[in-house]
Amino acid sequence: MSVDSKFCHKAWAGDFGGINFPLLADFHPKGAVSKEYGLWLDEAGISDRATVLISKDGTVLWSESVGPGGARQPSELLEKTKSLV
Repeated sequence: MSVDSKFCHKAWAGDFGGINFPLLADFHPKGAVSKEYGLWLDEAGISDRATVLISKDGTVLWSESVGPGGARQPSELLEKTKSLV
């Protein structure tokens, strides 16, 4: 989930060679979900850049914050996801 457009989501999914689950936008009201997870940076008016892996039953399995300008490595995220399945 991010505040990015569906076009950005499609490009991001392509970095993984394609994915078969929906990507969601935290667009309106802006940052509502980010706030629920404690990731909203109020002074900056943006969400922290984080990855949160959640089970089907809603349990947070793993999370990592890299800060607003931080980068994530798609291959490492894919390996982490595989290790939790």
